[in-house]
Amino acid sequence: MNILCVDDSATLRKIISMTLTPLGHTVIEAENGRKALEQLAASAVDCVILDINMPEMGGIEFLKEKGLNPAFARVPVVVLTTQDEEELKSTAMSLGANGFLAKPFQKDELLATLHQILGD
Repeated sequence: MNILCVDDSATLRKIISMTLTPLGHTVIEAENGRKALEQLAASAVDCVILDINMPEMGGIEFLKEKGLNPAFARVPVVVLTTQDEEELKSTAMSLGANGFLAKPFQKDELLATLHQILGD
């Protein structure tokens, strides 16, 4: 599976990559929502792991823009953020997010969420 990890933290992107690559996944990285939209247009992506607070284009704006493009509107998204408020979760889910995890995350929790969404 090709998984797009969108986070302004290079360290977190590296942690996600080190978690998923040994399991056979390819991790594509983007540092903000705008770069993520470019990656979605350029690459075959099976799932997005998305932060909310990022410069240039945050996660909520990314979800809105992604939903407007039929080419990748159906690509599943797991939100992974430090903000664990119910209102934010509700907003993200209403905009098409398929899962919502709080940082710091547990590896098993992330893998279970991806398995639930992707069925692999």
